[in-house]
Amino acid sequence: MSSLINSAMSGLSAAQQLLNSTANNISSYTIAGYNRQITLLSEAQNTFNGNSWYGNGAIVNGVQRQYDALIDSQLRNASAKSSAQSAHYTQLSAIDKQMTLDGETLNDGLESFFDTLQNVVNNAADPAARQAVMSQAAALTNQFTATQTMLDQQQRDINTQLQSTVSTINGYSQQIATLNQRIAQMSQSGDTPNNLLDQRDQLVRDLNDQVGVTVALQDGSLTVSIANGFTLVSGSHSYDLEAMPSNADPDQLTIGYHDKLAGQVELPEKLVNSGKMGGLLAFRHDDLNSLQNRLGQLTLAFTSAINSVQEQGYDLNGQQGEALFSVGTPSVKQNQLNTGTATLSAEFTDAQQVQASDYQLVYQQGSWQVTRLSDNSVIPADISTSANGTTLSFDGLSVSVSGTPADHDRFLLQPVRQITDQFALQTSDPNKLAAAEDLSGESDNRNMQKMLDVQSQKWVGGTQTFSQAWRSAVSVVGTQTQSYGNAVNVSETIITQLTARQQAVSGVNLDEEYANLTQYQQYYIANTQVLNTASALFDALISVRS
Repeated sequence: MSSLINSAMSGLSAAQQLLNSTANNISSYTIAGYNRQITLLSEAQNTFNGNSWYGNGAIVNGVQRQYDALIDSQLRNASAKSSAQSAHYTQLSAIDKQMTLDGETLNDGLESFFDTLQNVVNNAADPAARQAVMSQAAALTNQFTATQTMLDQQQRDINTQLQSTVSTINGYSQQIATLNQRIAQMSQSGDTPNNLLDQRDQLVRDLNDQVGVTVALQDGSLTVSIANGFTLVSGSHSYDLEAMPSNADPDQLTIGYHDKLAGQVELPEKLVNSGKMGGLLAFRHDDLNSLQNRLGQLTLAFTSAINSVQEQGYDLNGQQGEALFSVGTPSVKQNQLNTGTATLSAEFTDAQQVQASDYQLVYQQGSWQVTRLSDNSVIPADISTSANGTTLSFDGLSVSVSGTPADHDRFLLQPVRQITDQFALQTSDPNKLAAAEDLSGESDNRNMQKMLDVQSQKWVGGTQTFSQAWRSAVSVVGTQTQSYGNAVNVSETIITQLTARQQAVSGVNLDEEYANLTQYQQYYIANTQVLNTASALFDALISVRS
């Protein structure tokens, strides 16, 4: 009789736990990161009686969450890649929209400027035509500087987003470390806290979207690292990232950490290539810096071409023409880790040969190595030495070295990156437009014809006209925007497929849970009937004895 009652009670306990798990699955259906849970049952220890073994019902072995580490890892990798592509695409598309506004592009401004020059060629003595040139020159100057301002703002936005992303990453890392500790403490009793495991896995997914991570499980705790091996979480400890000024270019923030002995240590940006952070860094390195250099190269070529012709002619006052436009000068930034006393300065020597690129200059083993960063190629430099120091000449540039460099000292040369910020119109007086080739009279338009002719000459890098150069830049941005847009769509498709696989294992299916709920309800009722039977038999025995 007792075995009958014990079996029924074990069945009731098992049914109740099954119902609890099912109810929990249903109530947690909409919770992000929740993994479906099932109750594990097994036979109770059998009893030997007479010549046979008799069962004693069921026992509950625990509650197990449905989780596939392999699928989760695949989904995490795909998500990190998608986050990088999405961040890259968002930044690119913002620039693409600004560069292709109808009637307001830089190329439209250039064409309008040369159209007004044609009017002066047609009638050099016409005051209205001259005034139109100066008005359009002022408008074009504003278009150049507005474009530069837009790109400068993008640089500042990247810095701000990197700071925000680092703060988010550190927050997730700290929470994961805390959960590692709580899970370790609660697992000492032998049971695993499924809800905390779900929370920890969801935090890892969120962290992974910010910066792609690798995850290793050891003794129940997760060790979380980013691609270059830097550990964000180890056991109950988390390690913060920092957004810090780059040693090479303090105007740009980069990613690193604080070491007790070495101080601030930069992480190689090329290794941080996934997650939102990877997308932001790739956009800045591959697109934004390049576009600023293209704009600066165009600004320099246009300024030099117009000024060179203007200074050859004569204005309405019979004076030698003066430069119409001014532009900034090259920038050289000293690496913060340098130990020597050398300082570098640079100037333009041939605007047509200047490239849309930054350069790295490294002093090693008693000589200078110049690397053009746009194609990462080491280029030859003509080096001359005088009492005033050393001069390096390459790509239309002259770099002067003063002081004494130490071995491995390095400098970042940015010839054209920021020169458009200082682009300006030098005069608004239409009478100072040097249309004449000599002092032959106010109707002389020969010098103005030369100025008009530069429109079709290959001043930009010695290979492109002004319009070709900017259209090429716009085309590159448009192509990259489309490419990343397509990549985002492909990644979303992959994520959808992997999510479906993951949900097939871990997701809650309400139809299935409802069917289980009905089944377990019947299981519970059946066990109560066994108890009723045992009770009736017990009452019968009592009545017989009475």
